[in-house]
Amino acid sequence: MTEPSSLPDAVTDSTDTTLDQFLLDPLGALAAARAQGWIAGAEPFPIVTGYDDVRELLADPRLRAGFGDVMHLLGVTAGPFHDWMLSSPLNMDGEEHRRWRSVMSRTFTPRSVDRLRPYMEATANTLIDRFAEAGSCELVADFADVFPSLCMCELIGVPEADRDRFRGWANTVGYGFSPVTMVVHLAEIDDALEQLLAFADELIARRRAEPADDLVTRIAHASIDEGDGEGEGGGDVPGDALPDELVRGSIAGLVFAGHETTKNQIGWMVAGLADHPDVWDAVGRGDLDAGEVVEESLRHRSTVTGVGRRVAEPVERHGTEVAAGTNVLLSLWGADHDPSTFPDHDSFRPGDPAHAASPHLAFGHGPHHCLGAALARAELREALRALTARLTCPTVGDGAAWKPPIGITGPERLPLTFTARPRP
Repeated sequence: MTEPSSLPDAVTDSTDTTLDQFLLDPLGALAAARAQGWIAGAEPFPIVTGYDDVRELLADPRLRAGFGDVMHLLGVTAGPFHDWMLSSPLNMDGEEHRRWRSVMSRTFTPRSVDRLRPYMEATANTLIDRFAEAGSCELVADFADVFPSLCMCELIGVPEADRDRFRGWANTVGYGFSPVTMVVHLAEIDDALEQLLAFADELIARRRAEPADDLVTRIAHASIDEGDGEGEGGGDVPGDALPDELVRGSIAGLVFAGHETTKNQIGWMVAGLADHPDVWDAVGRGDLDAGEVVEESLRHRSTVTGVGRRVAEPVERHGTEVAAGTNVLLSLWGADHDPSTFPDHDSFRPGDPAHAASPHLAFGHGPHHCLGAALARAELREALRALTARLTCPTVGDGAAWKPPIGITGPERLPLTFTARPRP
C-alpha cells in the first residue's frame, strides 16, 4: 500500500492561481487550478474545484467552518460583525450546529413557504407594474433588491412600516460576505448590524407578548430555558432550546440571507436568459417549466462562488494528505463547471439530462446545506414566471456593473430594455 504524500509545498506556498486572475477570468482561473490536480495553489488558500471532491468535503466532519479564519486573514479581529459571525450558525459545527438546525427546521418549513406563494406572485406583479410600460428598468433597484426582501419580511413577520429599513440593513451587512468589500465597508457593516440586532430584540419581545402566525413567533418561543421541555416550535425536546443571543442573531441572519443571495441570483438568472430569448419566451408561454430554468441558472452561475473550510483533522484524498490546520476554499463554481460531471458545462441548457443527472451545489451540501433553499427556489420561480409573462426577453444595456466574482457575487446594476406584454 502506497503511503499518502503530504500536501506539497507547491500547493501550500505557491500562488499559481492569483486573486487578480480570479477577478479577471474566474472560470479560466478555475480551469487552470483544476489542471494542477484535485487541490491547487491559489490566493489566499489552496482551492478544490472537482465536483466529487467539493461535494464530499462539504459533508466531511473533519473540515470545519472557517469564516473566522477569513476575517482574521483580512485583519478583521473585533467589532460587531466579527463577533456576530464567530457565534453565528455559519461558523458552527457539530452538536451545537445540529441543535440550531433542529429548531430552525421545525419553524422554517416547506408549508410556511407554500403559504407564501400567492404573496410572491402578487408582489412580483406589483413591482413589474411600476416599470413595464416604460420599456426599461434597472433590475436590481426596481425588482431584485425589493422582491426577496419583501417575501422574507412577510414570512418572518416584519411590520410593513419597517421593511425598507430591513432591506437597507441587509444590503449593508451583505458587504461583509465578500473579502473584497468587507474591509472597505466594515464601519458601515458594524453600524447596520447593531441596528438590525436591536430591532430583532424588539421584534422578539413583541412576539412573545403578542404571538402571531409568523416565523419570529415560532423562533422566539423556541428559545425557552434549556431543558425546560416546554414551548412551541422546537422547545419540546429537552436540551434543544436556543439561547436568546442565538435567537436574535438567527433572525438577523435570516433577514440578510433571505435577501442578499436571492437578490443576486435573480440578477444572474435574468442576465443569463437575455442571451436565450427562446428559453425566456418558452417560460412566458408556459411551455417550459420555470423550475428547470431556475435549477440550471443556479448551476450555471450561483451567487455563492465558494466556501472556506479549515481542516481540523488530516484528510487524505487521491494519495495526498492535507494537514490539520490548513485552510482550503471549496469552489462551488469550480464544482458546478467540472467537465467530468457537467459536459458542455458553460452552456445554459435547462432540462438537459446530462446537467440534471447530478445535483448542483449552489446551496452547498452536508450539514451546512442552505436552510432556506426551498424559499429561494420558490422566489426564483415566481419571479421568473412573472417577468417572462409580463415582458419580452430583455436586452442588457450599457452601464451594467458586477460585484467581484468572489464570496457572494451578482450585479450591482443591470439596466434592461424590453416591451411590455399584457398582464395575464
